[in-house]
Amino acid sequence: MEDIHTVKFHEVSHHVRDVPFIDPANAEWVYNLILRERLETILELGIGHGTATCYLAAAVDELDAGFVTAVDLAGSETWFKPAPEEQLAKAGLSHRVEIVRMKSGYNWFLHDEIKRVTVDGVCVPRYDLCIIDGPKNWTIDGCAFFLVDKILKPGGWVIFDDYSWTYADAGQSRDSTDGVNHSSLSEVERTTPHVAEIFELLVRQHPDYSEFVLFPDSGWAAARKLRTSGAKDYTVAYHEVRPAGVLNAVARRARRLHRLMRDLNR
Repeated sequence: MEDIHTVKFHEVSHHVRDVPFIDPANAEWVYNLILRERLETILELGIGHGTATCYLAAAVDELDAGFVTAVDLAGSETWFKPAPEEQLAKAGLSHRVEIVRMKSGYNWFLHDEIKRVTVDGVCVPRYDLCIIDGPKNWTIDGCAFFLVDKILKPGGWVIFDDYSWTYADAGQSRDSTDGVNHSSLSEVERTTPHVAEIFELLVRQHPDYSEFVLFPDSGWAAARKLRTSGAKDYTVAYHEVRPAGVLNAVARRARRLHRLMRDLNR
């Protein structure tokens, strides 16, 4: 994909550059994607500090059309400082985002959304892009994929973060993740990357998805909802070959340290 460099992209990058949790290369890729394909209705599930949210909002603002619906747990605004609201206000992008906080997580939001857009027994898709960046759990996010599929328009994209994340890695800093007690899992469940399993076994095998992009160095996996009778395309993008690769590696280490400190304080 040809890069699109804009003043607005660099402005938002300046505002959020020191705050996790999005890899700079991923931010640039999704920003370009939104502009190129005019993805105006965006759903972000799991927002943390709202850093990615700012890039998404800046992109639809540049289109001068569209909106971001960002969903996270109730109370998460106290866990992440700066909070998403602060970052969006600082970047002047609050008008492009609705933040929804759910007591039990985003799958019940998806329930409500499917119900809301169902007309005469038919769910009418409304989103052009959805980013799933939550518990990284087979049960929760596997279900989320099928729920998202119902409200994702044909030609739309779904993106997963933390493709290679495992509970075993997280267990070095905490005993549970998003309500899942690590000790309650089998060894296979702890050491298997759940998001990778969701992407390979559910998304890639789904008949309505035929274009896939995997970013091994920055943890993203993307799929386009585009039914085809032919062979499916799978592109592997290695961000580490980019000039920004070293900076991205430093950013990832900073994010890991930030997560560790956050978990120790929770």
